[in-house]
Amino acid sequence: MINFTNKNFLDKIQKNLSYSYLHAIVSRLGGSCEPTTQDADNEGIDAHLIFQDNFSPKQIINRVQIDVQLKSTRQNLKIKNNKIIYSLPESQYNRYILPATVQLVFILFCVPSKLSDWVSLSDDELILRKCAYWTSLNNAPYCDKKTATIQIPTKNLITDKSLFTIVKIISEGGKINYEP
Repeated sequence: MINFTNKNFLDKIQKNLSYSYLHAIVSRLGGSCEPTTQDADNEGIDAHLIFQDNFSPKQIINRVQIDVQLKSTRQNLKIKNNKIIYSLPESQYNRYILPATVQLVFILFCVPSKLSDWVSLSDDELILRKCAYWTSLNNAPYCDKKTATIQIPTKNLITDKSLFTIVKIISEGGKINYEP
């Protein structure tokens, strides 16, 4: 019998659902979502998103890659001034703020607190609840405490449109920076 009260088991389900959610959205844009190897995961990268298409008349980069740090939570979100307040260990946070040649996007996947609400399916549909939010930590301030608090704007919902906008900016040679 499956023990649905086991925290490690629930964490594994959440992680798998977060990849599935992201993969579905990336697929809508014709991109690929590739889970990383253990080495890349140790560096704080959980997936590579790759897009190769014409996203803008101003496009100067043909192949866009986005590295993703993917977290998930079943906790009630702390929201203040339309921003989700989320904590990360200082060692992870300070690694994500450093400049990189590939844009790193931090994604927080949120599931309902009740396990039975996470996924439902029928002959007609597969429903994966709830949603995910994104932010970039590029150019965020350095943290010298044990825990860093980041703010993720609630307007930064991960959708095919928001992901398209991110890809378009990068394809035009731009970077997405942290919005405190």
